[in-house]
Amino acid sequence: MSIVFFEDTSWKNFVPLSYTRSLFDIKIGSLTTFEHFDLKSPKFLTKEYLKSVTQLRHPNCKVNGIEYDNADIFINSFFIPLRSFLEKWNRKKEFLITFRDKILMARLKKSHFEYLYDSVVHDKSIKKNKMNTEIINVDNLEKIGTLYTWPWDFIYHLKDILFYQLKFENKKVPKGLKVIGKNPLYVDKTSRIEEGTILNTNDGGIYIGPHSVIHQSSINGPVSIGEFSQIKPYSIINNSYIGKNCRIGGEIDSSIILDFTNKSHLGYLGHSYVGEWVNIGANTITSDLKMTYGTISVNIGNKKIDANTNKLGSFFGDMVKTSIGTNIYSGLKVGVSSHVYGNIFNNVPSYVIYGSGIGTDNVEMDISLAINFQKRMMSRRNVSMSLPYERMMKTLFEMTSNERKMDAIGPKRFTL
Repeated sequence: MSIVFFEDTSWKNFVPLSYTRSLFDIKIGSLTTFEHFDLKSPKFLTKEYLKSVTQLRHPNCKVNGIEYDNADIFINSFFIPLRSFLEKWNRKKEFLITFRDKILMARLKKSHFEYLYDSVVHDKSIKKNKMNTEIINVDNLEKIGTLYTWPWDFIYHLKDILFYQLKFENKKVPKGLKVIGKNPLYVDKTSRIEEGTILNTNDGGIYIGPHSVIHQSSINGPVSIGEFSQIKPYSIINNSYIGKNCRIGGEIDSSIILDFTNKSHLGYLGHSYVGEWVNIGANTITSDLKMTYGTISVNIGNKKIDANTNKLGSFFGDMVKTSIGTNIYSGLKVGVSSHVYGNIFNNVPSYVIYGSGIGTDNVEMDISLAINFQKRMMSRRNVSMSLPYERMMKTLFEMTSNERKMDAIGPKRFTL
């Protein structure tokens, strides 16, 4: 048996994060959905334009080009079944488990596999009534697993998610470190932590990966810091995940920061989700609380949806850049590869130089410039842009053109 992770059209709820990665590659706490299963060779079904970059992320796995196997179990990318539930249904020959209109898990005959495959690859809605197999509708997710429906789910539940994920055996702690609390602590032997750093595990474990450098700072668990990352002096990090090869400074609270991202200077990032290859300028601040203490709403497609939480910051797509002194209001999204200045009161489409915050026009970013900017940033980490990545950037530029048209943003010279 192999597990096949597939994504459905709900990926649109998670833009801009899901523009540049499949849903099964989005971090939920410190792990993606397939990483929860610790599988050696899962299979993946994703949108066709993401096939090549997904294959680069998973060189030893099959992406899209999979053949039918009647033993395979298909799992929705944002559904994490309880192990007992998965084992129970693994004994069944064919089944289709749904929650409302969403397919959570299935074992399919060949014709249904072909329908699912075509729907995912060509980004079409998957209709359960198109598959005339045993359908089990569940109405209580608590008994079978966890389903993530909205992007703020990752933030709202982050502390509990990280607390659960960071349960591991304590490793020997280097001498001279001040450790508070009795939750797990792992400090890789190749990492370096400066004297005066406080590691507080009272509320959850702390993981510090290989070759990381932690200058004198306060780290308050649960926190996971990836390999080759640097935490600048006098930083405060609470309840957060930081990916590999990041440069982090200032105050980080209840946030997820993906690989190769810079936030090296003073400023506040709270209850936010930050993509890869983002550069957050000095004194950038994300608001994560209204002055009224009311709940925060987020635009999903053409609808404004109440996130039912009064603590929520911003969502940054990959390759975003913020200027020094940028202030971003709560519940906003900044699109892929956009550059923002000043005070941000509205969502920012992808591939935009956003000047409204400093009293100038918003303009469409030239795609060739966006690619050149990204190549420069990658070179600073000794990474070369792959052809699939460059093609993905160009495809996304075309895909997101309507976002810019709706905001009357077109190509012209950006002036300060």
